[in-house]
Amino acid sequence: MKVRCPRCGFLDEGNFCSNCGARLPSTGADSKTKPVSPASWLEKCPVCKTGKLLLVEKRGLLGIGKHQDVECNLCGAVFVPKGKGYKLSKVNDTSSATWKAYGNKVLKEHEWANIANGGLSDEEQKSADMEMWLSELREGRVRITVGGDAPILPKRDEDIHIALDGVSLQEARAVRTGSYGGPSVRLSKGLYFRVGGFSAQSHDEIKVIDEGTFVVTNKRLIFVGKKRTYSVNLRKIISVEPFEDAVGISREGRQKVQYFTGLDRAKLTITIDGRKHVEKLSGLIIMYLIEGLVKQLG
Repeated sequence: MKVRCPRCGFLDEGNFCSNCGARLPSTGADSKTKPVSPASWLEKCPVCKTGKLLLVEKRGLLGIGKHQDVECNLCGAVFVPKGKGYKLSKVNDTSSATWKAYGNKVLKEHEWANIANGGLSDEEQKSADMEMWLSELREGRVRITVGGDAPILPKRDEDIHIALDGVSLQEARAVRTGSYGGPSVRLSKGLYFRVGGFSAQSHDEIKVIDEGTFVVTNKRLIFVGKKRTYSVNLRKIISVEPFEDAVGISREGRQKVQYFTGLDRAKLTITIDGRKHVEKLSGLIIMYLIEGLVKQLG
């Protein structure tokens, strides 16, 4: 049965128009196509950015059951419902940028609408927002406040940015191991004497030294522990080593790196152009915060 091409109006049969190549509406007994409402996210195809998407009702194997796919009336892109979203499962041109970026990915309706209008998926948008936010933090143009009250007396013009309890201070400590060499001589039942010398080896292991409150102000990094308290001017910090849940600090006048772990228990809300993202505190955020604060000190 011939149908009219939605692009050029040519009467044809099959899946695609032989005149312009556009996808033809299906007329088979196993499917039923209906246009969507003008307010739908399907008004613009995310793949070709030109065609409209149609809901196509299809029957399952042997005619048992049915499901509803979404198909572009121009480029033939097919979106299959998966959970709370739709998977881009098929395109005619696999070299298209949209297929390379989102082929076989499941995205929500608003994400496909964003992509159709030149935007990004939620994951890409969050990544772009975080990259911009971290860049601003590194330049000292972002202020963050994490944690509760700090157990310190702030100096004049000193602002507290982070005050986090339950942080572990760890340092490298030398561990000695060894063994005796030579044969064993039996002196009596159950008693032996080993002939030879003792061989000793030493290596460093990271060990917990203390636990307490980790504080970062606009001037100092402070650790108030159960056994001891450390305070270092931000300008005295030589290097910062970031980890997912910790940060390593090297400072002037101290050989060993001090590691502060357990930072990822804290969370902060980041807002970019009205979009909110909740992120765990990490060593990378601490590193960029310190860099930004040092730049502000001049």
